[in-house]
Amino acid sequence: METNKTKNQTNKFLIGGAPVEIKSEWIDENKARVNRFRPNLIRQSALTKLKYYCSICLIIKDENEYLEEWLRWHIGQGVQHFYIYDNASKHPVLDFIETLCSSVASKVTVVDWGGTYKNAQPEAYNDCLRRFDTQSRWIGFIDADEQVRLRIGNSLQNFLMRYENFAGVMAMWKEYGANGQKNKSDLPLRKRFTKMSKHQSKLGKVFVQPLFMDSMYIHNGVPKEGFEVVDEYFLPMAELAIGKKSNVTTDFICVDHYYTKSYEEWIEKLKRGRCHLIHGRKYDEFFLYNPDMKYCKEDIEIKQEYAVYNKEEI
Repeated sequence: METNKTKNQTNKFLIGGAPVEIKSEWIDENKARVNRFRPNLIRQSALTKLKYYCSICLIIKDENEYLEEWLRWHIGQGVQHFYIYDNASKHPVLDFIETLCSSVASKVTVVDWGGTYKNAQPEAYNDCLRRFDTQSRWIGFIDADEQVRLRIGNSLQNFLMRYENFAGVMAMWKEYGANGQKNKSDLPLRKRFTKMSKHQSKLGKVFVQPLFMDSMYIHNGVPKEGFEVVDEYFLPMAELAIGKKSNVTTDFICVDHYYTKSYEEWIEKLKRGRCHLIHGRKYDEFFLYNPDMKYCKEDIEIKQEYAVYNKEEI
C-alpha cells in the first residue's frame, strides 16, 4: 500500500497523488475501547500458525460460467485461497475447478453444501467461520456477482494489515447496471458492464478475522466482546446485521456489484432460486437499476423460491 509518511503525518493514504487523512483520534478511541477485552484473543491469534493471510468464502449455485473470471480477479487483488460452498449446482463446482490451470485450482477448497438447511447462506458462512478459523487470518464473504476492488495499493494483504486491531472491515458496494444489454455474451463482466447504476444502495460486504468473530450474517456479523467491525476510515459499523451505513465511502476499497447483469441473465438469476430464506429478488428490481430498459418489461411474474430446505423443519 502506498502511504505518505512524514515526521508529523503517519496516517495518510495516497489517492491519485492526493493525501486523505485518517484522523489519529479515530484509531486511538477504538483501540482504547477494545484493549480491555482483547489480550487473550490477541495472544491466541499470535500463537496460531495460519496457512493464509487473506481468503474469500463464496456460496454458489449454477454460476460456473462466471467463476474463472471471479477467481482470477481476486487472485490479482491478493487473495491467497478460496472456500467455495457448492449449493447443489447441476454441474458440480469441483468438476469445473478441476478443468482450470493448477495455479488457480490449487487455491480453491470446495465444500459440498447441497442438502437441507433452514438458511443455507448464513449457515455456510458460519460453517466457514468455524471450520477454517485457524487456516486464514482474514476471510471475506463475497458473492459471485461481486468483485472486491482496491482503490489504493496493490494487495489486499497490505490493505488489511492496517485493520488487525479490529474484527473486520467493511467494503461498500458500487452498483452496476446492465449497460443497456438485453442478452448475455461471453465477454468478461468488467468489459460488459462499465456504467454504474444511478441506484446505489448503502450496503457492502465484509472481511473478518475469524478468531475475533462470534457469527456471520450475509453482509456482516457479530464480533466477539471487545472487538468491532469498522469501515475503511476505522469508524464502527452501527448496524451489524446488515452492514449498512448512511455515509458511504469507497475511497480505499469497494465491491463492484454486478447485481442484474443483462436482462436475460436477470431472468436466469430469478429462476435459479435463492440461498437465503428471507431475502428474495423481485422481477421489477431490474428496472430500478436499469430504468432505461423498461422496453424489456413483460407481463410476467417470477417468484424467486428458496430452493434448498425442508419445510417441516422451519
